[in-house]
Amino acid sequence: MVRGVLRFFAVRRLIGIVGAALIVLPPTTGAMAQDGPHVLSVDGATLGTIESDGQLDDLRVTVDVAGDTVTATHVWAIIGSAELRQRTTNGYWVPWSGDVADLIDNGFETQNGKIECKVIDGSIAADNQGITVIVGYRTGETLKSGALGIVPKAGGGS
Repeated sequence: MVRGVLRFFAVRRLIGIVGAALIVLPPTTGAMAQDGPHVLSVDGATLGTIESDGQLDDLRVTVDVAGDTVTATHVWAIIGSAELRQRTTNGYWVPWSGDVADLIDNGFETQNGKIECKVIDGSIAADNQGITVIVGYRTGETLKSGALGIVPKAGGGS
């Protein structure tokens, strides 16, 4: 019971942080996510916001691990206001419980101190209602992450 309550509050905190990031950050071009490399943090770094008309071709995020020894990599998302999904090793998106202990290791490798995280390659039209994608990695017991907002293109529909 206590673990469930703690998990609820951790997810609510993450949703609050991500929601605030989406409100504060102005939409930019699609290249923003590919710029970088980005440095992730225990508190969750802000990776920017991009607009999409529903089609995302090979969206990737490059992360600088800043000397950390990476033991696992993760990509997960909050769709709309509360639907939770995570990326599998094969690039499929499946439901996620919201418990970071349940995150699937995506197996992205560190090369020259950087990780290139494959996020989305295809249509998000069915979910294009505001998506927060979080990329993260574990170093020992520590989880570092960063959030990227994806919003519908103004006037472009989905």
